[in-house]
Amino acid sequence: MNEPAHIGVAARQRIQQQAEQIQRSLDAIGAGRPGDAEPEMLRRSAVLQRRIGLPVQEAAREAPHSGAEKVWGKTIDFVDVAFLQRGAYAARAVARIVTRDGQGLGTGFMISPVLFLTNNHVIGSKADAADLLVEFDYERDLAGRPRVPTRFAFAPEACFLTNDQDDLDYTVLAVGGRLSGPGVLAGYSFLPISAARDKHQLGDHANIVQHPDGRMKEAVLRENQLVSRASTTLHYVADTEPGSSGSPVFNVLWQVIALHHWGSPHRDLLDQNGKQIAKTVNEGIRISAIVTDMNTRKSGLPAREREKITEAIAAGLDPQVVSSVEAAPAVAHDASLGASVDVASDGTATWTIPLRVSVQLGGYPARNGSPTPAQDVAPQPHADAAPSSTGEEARVQVDPDYGNRDGYQPDFLPGVAVPLPKPRGAAALRAVSVNTRPKAGRPKYELPYEHFSVVMHKKRRLACFTATNIDGRLAKSYDRSTGVIAAFHPGEEEADEAPEASELWFIDPRIPEEEQTPPALYAGQTAYDAQGAAIVDKRKADHANRIFQQGHLTRRQDPLWGPDDIVVRANADTFHVTNRSPQVGFFNMGKRKPGAEAAAHAGGTLYWRALEDFVLNNAVADQARVSVFTGPIFDDENDIPWDRGMPGMAGFKAPREYWKIVLRVEDGRLQATALSIDQTPLIDYVPEATLSEAALARVSFEKVKRYHVSIAELERRTALDFGAKVRGADTHPGGERREVASLSQLLSVPRAPGRRRR
Repeated sequence: MNEPAHIGVAARQRIQQQAEQIQRSLDAIGAGRPGDAEPEMLRRSAVLQRRIGLPVQEAAREAPHSGAEKVWGKTIDFVDVAFLQRGAYAARAVARIVTRDGQGLGTGFMISPVLFLTNNHVIGSKADAADLLVEFDYERDLAGRPRVPTRFAFAPEACFLTNDQDDLDYTVLAVGGRLSGPGVLAGYSFLPISAARDKHQLGDHANIVQHPDGRMKEAVLRENQLVSRASTTLHYVADTEPGSSGSPVFNVLWQVIALHHWGSPHRDLLDQNGKQIAKTVNEGIRISAIVTDMNTRKSGLPAREREKITEAIAAGLDPQVVSSVEAAPAVAHDASLGASVDVASDGTATWTIPLRVSVQLGGYPARNGSPTPAQDVAPQPHADAAPSSTGEEARVQVDPDYGNRDGYQPDFLPGVAVPLPKPRGAAALRAVSVNTRPKAGRPKYELPYEHFSVVMHKKRRLACFTATNIDGRLAKSYDRSTGVIAAFHPGEEEADEAPEASELWFIDPRIPEEEQTPPALYAGQTAYDAQGAAIVDKRKADHANRIFQQGHLTRRQDPLWGPDDIVVRANADTFHVTNRSPQVGFFNMGKRKPGAEAAAHAGGTLYWRALEDFVLNNAVADQARVSVFTGPIFDDENDIPWDRGMPGMAGFKAPREYWKIVLRVEDGRLQATALSIDQTPLIDYVPEATLSEAALARVSFEKVKRYHVSIAELERRTALDFGAKVRGADTHPGGERREVASLSQLLSVPRAPGRRRR
């Protein structure tokens, strides 16, 4: 079908914005070095690692020199014979969308045993779906004869999820009962969808299976090549006509990388010099963008529909799982040739025509979805988390493939390896949560994210600590309202952020949900002004400053460095509930805005956020690498009871004190500076905590103290072992804690004593 005009307009604009990248890619392809089209070395190494099985470090070394030969050999037109077998399997998931009188409207494909994916501009509503059918086997067999097609009704009442944004343009809906033909739904394959970043690189060939202009199913093999990538779209060029709306776009391994939705007329677009591009430029919606959007939007669906979406997303998390298609009567008969396909429980698909072919297929998950472990469910905004009224946080989308997170890197600092802190003693080790999907060679209690890691306390349902790598040379800023990414400059600290549950927070599926704190705990708080009256307008700063906020431990800005796609993922990762802890607004918020009353705000001098700004700004100014450990000090006797009567949260307490260790290398030596800060003087402003008479008085910010402490004292109070290297690098070893009146004092703290060389 013809795409709506607004989609074409928007696609052309995006393609023109990518003109320079497109031309770079075409130049690399024309020079016989298609691998050089990909500018991101991390993506190159990730693709190499997946495709030819290199270890991470070796893939990183090879990526800058990969071109095409490292990936596919000297002749990239030579592919493994499995290419055809995988393609045949993938093609069975693709179907034509038709009206009830048989007119073809578009293409789509199965993404689970019951769910079908196409464009929103093809099926935009439940009413549209009710008038349309899905038709499988509208194609020719090996003898060139038309197969007998099988038609099914759609079942939008069972599941329907759509997004009409021109840069997403997708619809997921359930397939219903068979209306005609010999096939059964279980006899057709489905295509796992994943948000993994190692599925493509620019310069790659792309394959498309489609019903162009409603014709019988066709495959365009190795004709298109990827030439540019935006946040939600991919662009690929060909010498042929545009593709069919709703078609799956595959990489060379037949993994879905995009949903085709628009193609330019041949030679219709211009490059940055105003010359015609002698190609057809196609645009597809990145499957990773669709998966993350599905993950966000599914929270608004009824439970049964949400479960179907969750199963479809979970199916794509493990690309190595072998298909175990239901052994029931999954037989599709072709009356014209006596052909049939039998799908056994071990994933073997057998086609019977005059010739019998059996293919054992890997890389495709279970047809019934049941073998997927519960812990593989992708992260989702918690049902109790309210979206931002400004729409800012709608852009936070978590990549559900946690296998691509490397977390805190011990060898990040130049010339020295600083291991992840570890729980000290058997009791402390038993108290931490266990990652059900640990990375090889890493502690089972570590939860790796992008550029940082978290270790959780089971009973307290909060992080014991986070460990973060900050690269001041590569630091970037990410505007949550626009999605714009730019170089970070010191002094760009964010102003006050939205209070309470205005942000979306995500449960981490790798540990039990009951070991994490639900966002609902923070919702609906009542704050009182200095006269003891309830603050009715929750938009006022006084309200935000006097409630427990969801304070980031690893600050949102700190892990934002490196390639843009890594920055986007790191930003989203900081919004896991594992990375937050209750902090009073005065303590957690940003700098006082010009003209704000000093009595109503800490003024950017005596609060936790100022310390975070200080660390990052100095790292950026010095173009340095810094590692930071941070967390609460758990004191079961003195911490603040704050379960708010919420079911399942009995006994929950908010920490009074927090600590931070800043690690950097100066003159070739490791330096470790430890600080602690206490929010107790501000606690009286939290009504659910201790509403004493002091709550009626204005807070004295001078009471909020920061202390330079020894590593040994922190180890004693946290039951953590920071390691001999950190203890040996302590800038305040063995001393009594000393108050830090100004953060600039940190620049003049004594250096750790040097060791004599023998």
